[in-house]
Amino acid sequence: MSAVAHRLAGAVLAVAAALVPAVPAGAATPQAPETSRVTVAIGAVSPAVLHPGEALTVTATLHNAGPTAVQDVTAVLRLNRFRPASRSDLDAWASGAGGAIGSRVAIGEPHTLPAGGSVTVQLELPAATVRLLDLPDTWGPRGLAVEATTGGVRLGIQRTFLLWMRDEAVPQVRVSVLAPVTGPAPGATDELVAATAANGRLRALADLAAAERDVELVVDPALLEAAASDGPVPGSWAAQLGAALGLREGFALPWGDVDLAAVAHAGRPALLDLALAMSAEAGLAGVPARTDVLWAPDGELDQATVTAAQAAGARAFVVGPRTLQAPDGVTPARAELGTGALAALVPDRLVTELFTDPGAVEPGATTATATQRLLAEVAVLAHDGSSDPHHVLVAPGRDWTPDVEHVSALLSALRTSPWSRLVPVNALLGAQPDGVAGELPPAVAGQGELGADDVRELADARDATLEFAAAIGDTGALTDGLDRAVLAPLSHAWRDRDAGRTDQVRTFVERTSAERTGLALAPVGGLNVISSSAPVRFVLRNDMAIPATVAVQVTPRKACLRPARSDMQTVEPGAEVPVVVELEAAANCDVVVDATLVGQDGTAVGDGVRFTARVAPTIESVGTVVVVVLLAVGLALGLVRTVRRGRSARRGGVAKDTR
Repeated sequence: MSAVAHRLAGAVLAVAAALVPAVPAGAATPQAPETSRVTVAIGAVSPAVLHPGEALTVTATLHNAGPTAVQDVTAVLRLNRFRPASRSDLDAWASGAGGAIGSRVAIGEPHTLPAGGSVTVQLELPAATVRLLDLPDTWGPRGLAVEATTGGVRLGIQRTFLLWMRDEAVPQVRVSVLAPVTGPAPGATDELVAATAANGRLRALADLAAAERDVELVVDPALLEAAASDGPVPGSWAAQLGAALGLREGFALPWGDVDLAAVAHAGRPALLDLALAMSAEAGLAGVPARTDVLWAPDGELDQATVTAAQAAGARAFVVGPRTLQAPDGVTPARAELGTGALAALVPDRLVTELFTDPGAVEPGATTATATQRLLAEVAVLAHDGSSDPHHVLVAPGRDWTPDVEHVSALLSALRTSPWSRLVPVNALLGAQPDGVAGELPPAVAGQGELGADDVRELADARDATLEFAAAIGDTGALTDGLDRAVLAPLSHAWRDRDAGRTDQVRTFVERTSAERTGLALAPVGGLNVISSSAPVRFVLRNDMAIPATVAVQVTPRKACLRPARSDMQTVEPGAEVPVVVELEAAANCDVVVDATLVGQDGTAVGDGVRFTARVAPTIESVGTVVVVVLLAVGLALGLVRTVRRGRSARRGGVAKDTR
């Protein structure tokens, strides 16, 4: 049926309903004076969904909060037989803005309410008195109210809904419930113990997860790890939640519930990649968990955060119930963010508040009235004539402390109503978008968000430590716990508790800087190089707490002396090691030389020294020439002398023979 035909049919049925005989309504009940303090609380509407031929029973408690007794207080049940056609119609009835209160269909016995006293009444509506049309397409909500009166004056009233259903097939709205499980700021042990104790926020979430498998969870793995080793109370909570997680698909938040906006605004996406990788590796209580569903930071969503999430491989982004609220109040459950594969999962604000804070929807709401309002809201969605099935997401905020009994009652109603069906979040992830988020602001810093400069300082300190550790051949002493430490000040929980976060940032930066300090060369005096090569002796000291494998790199500032590097040397903590570097001279000069400690990849890793060298390799060359010349002269003189001696001998022999 088209939407237009649907509305026409509704109008015809409304007129027909108006013609059905009813218990006389009588004149409108006058309002009680402002001093009246009698309240009405509807405790049960049974059955929650009424079928033809069934009677309705409404249980209510009348309470006198005033200082004096009130005589002859009577409970009156009223029914408005017109079917609300929209969610705004539902709100008009519930808030009393709709005008008509409906017909009186049942009246209780009068009671005296003493000051501070209460009385519980049951109002029966026989099947024959219901008089709702048993025709196709008449199913859905009707206005229902319990009124407390005395002497014809209204003392108090509470409104709710009767849900009418005949035997016919109707569309079903798919409802998913997804709750975040996040802890206090890292290191807040007392707060963690309180949150995991009886009646604590985290304990209530674990109790709900144990009782209701249809409630899916997005959990911070760092919280589970911390709780498991933080004492018996958090430990028992971690075990309880872990058992519940084994019964459902797990969704893991980035490690430590990293503030996505802070990382994005600082331009350090590697920190988000790191947090997601750590969560994927850790899983949830030994169970693999998905990391492609992220939970948006509190506050306004911006393009920088969305872009960072998409770059990190996120498939969906759960946003706050008011973040992408449409002007007409109709919020899509899955909206396009205009960035390709990434979609926004948008909670229905009113339905979510019925789970988390029903009093914000209807002042004085009870579990019974919240249940009837929930069924009414879902029925109107199912009844709107749309060709595509509706999907409603219930997604409370990070600070939700669930009332397990209340939530279980709402979920039970959704399971049993003919126009609703509880489905996993995967069904919403695979659905087609039913809205567009629109243009987002480029970047908006949220209240309490860690500043961009602090985020960059954390990231740079981590990068420097990783480079240093790789350079000196560290086997893990420097990097063990490094990633957990750098993510701790980035937790979203710090937005509500700034005290201590700055200290964590400073501590991390200063500690990692100190851990990279302690390798040094002893000072070297002036050096004379009078040959083409010469050894230079250095002393390398390691004042760190870990061994380091390094070399000495010698870099002259002129080309007359060639650069050189020693072999790699492993220096134990607190030890000194002599290192020899062979230098080669190319020409005469006076040159400033820098000697630096470097790691295996050539990265500078310690304090170097500077000295001056006088390079004169020609001294050695001249000396060699002089020696050669002297040797040559000596050889020549020897030859001359030998020749002369030979001639003298021959001359003497000839003379002797002549005589």
